[in-house]
Amino acid sequence: MKKPDYEWWVQHAHSDSAFLLLTEYPDTFDQTIQARLSQVGRPLDQGLLNQAKWRAIWEQDRFGSMSSILASITTVVDIPTRTLNGPISISKRTLRDSSGVFLGLGVSAFWAPWAIDNSPGRLERLGEWAEDAGINYVRIFGAHDWPGGSTFDPDKIAKVVDMFAGYGLRTQITMGTRRHQFADPEQAIISLSDVANSRRDKICLIEIANEFNHNDNGWSADEVRHLAGRFMERCDVPLALSAPAAPTWEDNLEQLTALYTNVGATATTIHFPRRDNTHEGPWRAVRQPWHIRHGISGCPDFTVDNEHQRWDKSHGQKVEVAVAHSLVAFICGCGMSCHHDLCGVFPAKPGYSDQPQAGVLKNAFRSMMNALPGDLPNWQRARVGEGGGPHPFPSLLPQHWSFHDTLNYGVSRAFAAMSGDKFVMALTGVRDFVHLHEEQPHAYRVVSLKDGETIYEGSGPVTVDAARGEAFLVGTI
Repeated sequence: MKKPDYEWWVQHAHSDSAFLLLTEYPDTFDQTIQARLSQVGRPLDQGLLNQAKWRAIWEQDRFGSMSSILASITTVVDIPTRTLNGPISISKRTLRDSSGVFLGLGVSAFWAPWAIDNSPGRLERLGEWAEDAGINYVRIFGAHDWPGGSTFDPDKIAKVVDMFAGYGLRTQITMGTRRHQFADPEQAIISLSDVANSRRDKICLIEIANEFNHNDNGWSADEVRHLAGRFMERCDVPLALSAPAAPTWEDNLEQLTALYTNVGATATTIHFPRRDNTHEGPWRAVRQPWHIRHGISGCPDFTVDNEHQRWDKSHGQKVEVAVAHSLVAFICGCGMSCHHDLCGVFPAKPGYSDQPQAGVLKNAFRSMMNALPGDLPNWQRARVGEGGGPHPFPSLLPQHWSFHDTLNYGVSRAFAAMSGDKFVMALTGVRDFVHLHEEQPHAYRVVSLKDGETIYEGSGPVTVDAARGEAFLVGTI
């Protein structure tokens, strides 16, 4: 536990101590936080209440007073609603519609066609939460055979697409998982092309199969390639073939090149390696998109972070881990990134909006999307160190604890993207603190991915404290 400022404690502890109020009058503490949430127009969320309690107990150096905790609860970062303006096209590594280029932030909901008949309210809650989070697409499966699955039904898929569009969300459709569910896959892809052609403004991507080479799925590469050709004969909605199941990046690279070469697809979907049992913990999985910074031989340049380590498996469901996955993907050149969690796989699990941290996660995603330029994947990518290219903070190199076994502060990685004198950087795996020594020519903002709060604005230098989170977005204002 960190001690509060002594002078403040002497003068004010009797009247304004958050810690004393929480320990002596917990109901009053809760009511005070709830009243503040209502005042700034934010719904009551258990995650936000827990965050306030954490600050009262463990961050007394910054939040000793109740008034400081209340002041930190502000209105949700405003992102103007992005209407579905025209069909999707690809601009180098970025999505484009009639309103311009933009980043695709998604969420998985494989069970959506099943929910049309069985749980429409769940779809509505997902749509509301995703729209508020700055998410702009949902990834669904046309057919799968575990709980929440269904047989391939183009009419249900069309209803899902229409429903999500009502919340300003486009849909990414993966036609299916198991080959045995399709008596006639060619007819299925033809009917899916019909759905896509009639809803061009509402669909951002079609994918033929999920992990075609998975032992349980049973698709051949030749059939996936053939189906892709049949789709492209009928429809020009962006198309990907499949993201291979592969334990290592080397295996992934080999499978992707073999599958995509000479097909003419629009996008490359990737399931990045999920291993997290090294000294880097969850941050190893977060850094995997660096592999695609230069593209992949034989594959479309437009790259989709289709799945990464599921959030429920990422060492305690830390909000900053979930948000950092997508931030690093965008910086490294992915035009789309899909947040993936157990509730996106099974409908029986608590939905995104029902999780204890739903409100905090929503605000963190929203703050990230508000801070990022739409053409970020087209920027020049950099890391500190030899061969990493120009970097806004080269002094971060000796602060990488992932490179030095004895270092107890610093970062795991600090990938950046640059365009002229503008930059966006992700600090991931922050321990204790990290120093940003270099003064920048333009002001920049440091945003905690733990809660979406801005902790610094200026041109530097600045020290970022791990008490505010383990990952941060640092970018030119």
